[in-house]
Amino acid sequence: MPCMPQMEKEEGCCCSGIRFCGRCIESERAQGIIHQNVLLVKSSDVISQQYGAGRTSSCSFTCVELSHYGLCWQCNRIFLMHHGVFKSCADHEGTTPNLDIRIEGLFVIPDFLSLLDEEKLVSFLDEPSSLSGWKHSQSGRRKQDFGPRANFKKRKLNTSGIRGMPKQLESVMEKVKSFVRDITSKEYHIVEVSALEYTSENSSSIDPHIDDTWVWGNRVGGLNLLEDTVMTFVNNEGTAVDVFLPRGAFFLLSNGSRYDWLHGIRLENIKHRRISFTFREFSNDLDIDREIIQNVIKITYTFV
Repeated sequence: MPCMPQMEKEEGCCCSGIRFCGRCIESERAQGIIHQNVLLVKSSDVISQQYGAGRTSSCSFTCVELSHYGLCWQCNRIFLMHHGVFKSCADHEGTTPNLDIRIEGLFVIPDFLSLLDEEKLVSFLDEPSSLSGWKHSQSGRRKQDFGPRANFKKRKLNTSGIRGMPKQLESVMEKVKSFVRDITSKEYHIVEVSALEYTSENSSSIDPHIDDTWVWGNRVGGLNLLEDTVMTFVNNEGTAVDVFLPRGAFFLLSNGSRYDWLHGIRLENIKHRRISFTFREFSNDLDIDREIIQNVIKITYTFV
């Protein structure tokens, strides 16, 4: 199969590789991906190669099957879907669970964030300051990152210029740390917070991926803001499982859900505007000076 052609980017578009958005979807590059006329990485490749030098982080939703299974976040069991994603146990009443498919270490906690707290966080992100400001990202998203900058290809960590975390994030970070500590029986040192904005207007999505395993640890937390959404998990066999995330919910990926499944959000599951927060810790195997690690943790416990 041919390689993907390099196309001039549309204004406000940062897409490259397998990623596309509403601005570039008609390009030759994007159409080649959509119609699978180019060589595309499979989910099995992402999972098997995640620790190697040639690691790739994601595969395209265009080569992932439709989601036939759903995980109920209330009972943490997986069922064949007949009428859409499961929003509660009532939606699969009388249905036999599939005991051969498991997503280990996934927790979904509804109503973790109040509407008032959500409003405060969104206002902080939308009001430019010296610590924040939306920047265009890939697949029609915008982003704001707080914490050290990681160069994933070179496996280097840039800690210069870290001033601490925004004061506006202190309350939610403390709540997340406390919850994750209690549910996993281990302290949760958040060193990076990433905010992503998705909009239907820009055909935003995020392809199935595994968060980098070189720098980030076993526990990856997330907050779902502004609207309900559906997160899709994909295993090495290409099986896709949908999980309903209510507005204001916190979710935690750990163990199997972190390493054995890719996770992403299809563009059709962004209805209006969604904002997510992701909270990450350092990997226990991070091969950099321990003094640097401790210094970063100390700085990210400072709020400015």
